[in-house]
Amino acid sequence: MVNNLLLLSGIGMVVLGLLIPIYYWRKEKIPVKYFGFGAVIWILATSVKAMMDLTISSTFISYFSGTAAIIVSGLYLGLRTGFLESGLTYFAAIKTKIKEINFKQATAFGLGFGCFEALAIGFLSFINILAFVLAPDLISTLPEGQQTVLLEQLNQPTWIVGAAIIERVATIVIHVFTTILVFYSIRSMDKKYLFISIGFKALLDGMIPIINTYIDPTTIFEWYSMEFLILALGFVAYFGYKHIKELWVKEHGKEN
Repeated sequence: MVNNLLLLSGIGMVVLGLLIPIYYWRKEKIPVKYFGFGAVIWILATSVKAMMDLTISSTFISYFSGTAAIIVSGLYLGLRTGFLESGLTYFAAIKTKIKEINFKQATAFGLGFGCFEALAIGFLSFINILAFVLAPDLISTLPEGQQTVLLEQLNQPTWIVGAAIIERVATIVIHVFTTILVFYSIRSMDKKYLFISIGFKALLDGMIPIINTYIDPTTIFEWYSMEFLILALGFVAYFGYKHIKELWVKEHGKEN
């Protein structure tokens, strides 16, 4: 039996990924290309991470076990994400005219990155669940162990839909903040902000192995407690974004 309402999780993420940039585009009249630049960087960074996972990631982590494996996995995943996502943004900017963009355009860049990720994850989630809703017999074609895990995922309670959407909102805010840090680093010629961006992204992804190992959510409280960590980072990112905005306007006199 598949909980059909879990489809709402993917739908919610797709809606977020579409409506947020559309709203900002209409409000600020930002050229669409700046959203597109962010999406391209996400595609490039994600492609490199996928190739690493297919080649060296498992082998590298397999050298460790127990607590060491969790720590190494967190450091590896976190730093990889930080250096690839913020690093690619930085090098793409300094090698092109993108480095001259203003604050609002940089925000659009970050929204393009974060919202395209929401679109991609939401669409894949929706398609995966829909496949088993329409053809539940597919589950029986999998090995027994995989069937058990999959059935647990497909029969999760409906209230986890809200947790997934909250997580995605917080993650989009984090992507915008870390993107702004990269461009402010270029504007201010202070690499400190680039390293803060890398570190913040590393913290976000670096938590995943720890959360997956030590938190086994079975109740609504445990699910939302797990999301609290990401939501907390989202709040820090929001206020960090406001702070960098003040510095940017103070130094350059305007947002655009």
